[in-house]
Amino acid sequence: MDTLLDTIGLTSGELTQILIIIAILLAGLFVVRAMFRLTATLFRLGCFVVVLIAIAMLWLNLFN
Repeated sequence: MDTLLDTIGLTSGELTQILIIIAILLAGLFVVRAMFRLTATLFRLGCFVVVLIAIAMLWLNLFN
C-alpha cells in the first residue's frame, strides 16, 4: 500500500481524508435522494459530481 501511495504522491492521511469526504458526500446524496425522491438520472448526476470532486481533490493534493 505504501508503494502505491508513494507512486501517486499521497500520504496515508491525505488518502484517508479524501475517502472520508467521499463517504460523507455519498451519504448526503442518499439522504437527499430519500428526502426528495430524486430520479435515477439526478442520482447518477450526483454520483458523477462526487467523482469529479474526488478527482479535483486528488489533483490538488498531487500538485500542491
